[in-house]
Amino acid sequence: MLLVNDVYQHENDRFRILWLREDHAYWINIDHARALPVYITFNELMRLLSSGQIIAVDDPYESILLEPVSKASESGQRSQAQAWEMISPYVYQEPDIYIRDKRGPFVQEIMSRFSTTKQTVYAKFRLYWQRGKSPNALYPDTRNMGGVGKPKRSGEKKRGRPRTTSPGTGVNIDDSIAKIFRTFIKSHYLTEDQDSLMSVYERALVAYGVDPETATEEELAEAPTYEQFWHFVDKEVNQIEKARKRVGDIVFNKDLRPVLGTSTSQVFGPGGLYQIDATIGDIYLLSEDDRSKIIGRPVIYIVIDVFSRMITGMYVGLEGPSWVSAMIALGNTMMDKVEFCAKYQIEIEPEQWPVIGKPEAIIGDRGEMLSHSVEVISQAFNIEIQNTPPYRADWKGIVERQFKTIQAKFKPYVEGMVECTITKKRGGRDYRLDAELTLTEFTRVIIECVLEYNNSHLLSSYDRDKGMPAELPLNPLAIWNWGIRHRTGKLRSVNQDLAIVNLLPHKEVAIYSEGIKLFNCYYSSEQAIREGWFHRLDHGTMKKLLVAYDPYNANQIYVRPQGRLDQYMVCTLTERSRAVRDLTFWGVWRLNEISSKTSAKAKLKQRKGRLLRNRNIEQITSDARLKNPDLSHLSHAERTKGIRENRSEELATQRGQHTGLVPSIGRAISPSTEKPSTDPASNPFDIPDMLEHLFGR
Repeated sequence: MLLVNDVYQHENDRFRILWLREDHAYWINIDHARALPVYITFNELMRLLSSGQIIAVDDPYESILLEPVSKASESGQRSQAQAWEMISPYVYQEPDIYIRDKRGPFVQEIMSRFSTTKQTVYAKFRLYWQRGKSPNALYPDTRNMGGVGKPKRSGEKKRGRPRTTSPGTGVNIDDSIAKIFRTFIKSHYLTEDQDSLMSVYERALVAYGVDPETATEEELAEAPTYEQFWHFVDKEVNQIEKARKRVGDIVFNKDLRPVLGTSTSQVFGPGGLYQIDATIGDIYLLSEDDRSKIIGRPVIYIVIDVFSRMITGMYVGLEGPSWVSAMIALGNTMMDKVEFCAKYQIEIEPEQWPVIGKPEAIIGDRGEMLSHSVEVISQAFNIEIQNTPPYRADWKGIVERQFKTIQAKFKPYVEGMVECTITKKRGGRDYRLDAELTLTEFTRVIIECVLEYNNSHLLSSYDRDKGMPAELPLNPLAIWNWGIRHRTGKLRSVNQDLAIVNLLPHKEVAIYSEGIKLFNCYYSSEQAIREGWFHRLDHGTMKKLLVAYDPYNANQIYVRPQGRLDQYMVCTLTERSRAVRDLTFWGVWRLNEISSKTSAKAKLKQRKGRLLRNRNIEQITSDARLKNPDLSHLSHAERTKGIRENRSEELATQRGQHTGLVPSIGRAISPSTEKPSTDPASNPFDIPDMLEHLFGR
């Protein structure tokens, strides 16, 4: 469909349609500087359009027509108003204004009324027609004036506003100065050293030729100013590039990148994705056994369902963030919460924390989720394990935010909370001395906070999923229950005992005749003995087994027969390893470390003894070699003749020289003919007669 103001490309020119009727039309060449309206029949336009000789193109002056009047200068607004006053009574005289003979009297009338020239009148009409038949078309076109975005050529005259307070005239930023600026911006400003812009400018001044010791005020006044340097940086350096170069890619991606997505959009329902993370609690605790002892700050693990924001599992302990602690938290997500809370004297109904089962995927830090044990849980439960990239904790921002939320709930009610400094003020009390809770008591506090959060916390910034009703309360429990009813299929049931065993650390070990060896401890079971696991039948072969172990209990391990993850067999310590009974594996590892250090020292002592022995033997043989006579003139037969007689002579000599096994002490004792006394008191060292006691009378 042909419309007024449409622009069409015809060969190398563009034409704008000015007026249309059923049988004829007028258009104008918008690329010609002296163009005027041209008559064309409607049929001819349709023919050109249907044959493809003219094609519709974008209006090149559309931006001018849409430009707000307020952006024009005062002189531009006056010019537009005068031009519109001049032609406005005649532009609506269509089609007469487009016909040459009828247009002439209009032009003469304007010339006499406004005392202007014919060229000026035609220029105003032409602007109006070529640029879209709008009063805005009469604004002066300043788009190409001043070279917007193009560098200005430096001349002898100083550009910019003349100085009024500072001395001197100043200098233009030419190519040589710009080269110095770019060099120092790249080498000192766009780096992670984060030098200030002023310090970089001062370095550039020295490179420009300003000597800090000899420069006068007049020379400094004629050097590039800090404002010029700031303007140069603002024009040359992209803000995103500056931020990335000055803070580094890691911090930029973590703290400064745009956050346009949402974690909820990644999951379909409850159990689709769990986020797990740990933090150090902002509180100091007391010992369970001796409340006078301060034991430091606890580690808190939290597991959160991304879809509902429900806290599905937790762990509070003293072990640092590791796979072992994460294992306990993940195991807590799969166990009955009523039973878990009962261990801490907290009674709840199943509806208050209805989370039992395994998720479809888990995302956590690389530190915990790169463990070999992760492969076991992934294979056993068919759970996808996801890792955040290095320094990208924002990928699991939901669980990160909840640490501050939960700890803020109990902070006003407990003492021993961590302040910004160890001592609040000079002479103030050390807040660590205010510790009042044990680990068990603090765990109860966290459970109460989790229950309140799950059941009544308002998720004010939660982004509803499609299909979620507007009247649904935005708290984790309500969203979880709605998702279970309408978005089922992600949360799956699991055997709790088997789940716990599969969450334990796993290790491949060997079977010896002494038992199954793990960390220098030996284990066995009745089934293993019955099946002959430890019989030394195949010499030179060593059978391998996959076992799971609880770091908190070294008394037993869990053997996975044939490497299957759906079965396990409990094996207990043998008597050979009785020294580590009732210890944790951390205690076992400590003993092994001490033993290894002791063994290493013993080996050094043994090596020293062997070296000393070898040296002494060499000395003895060397001395003996010097004492031996030269018998090289004797034959072998003469040397070996009479060995038996020589042995007898040497034996007699040795017997004569032997003085007995016990050396004489004091004077020699002569044989006595006196009969020994039968009185036990007179001979206290006599051997007692035990015959009557042994055989009777």
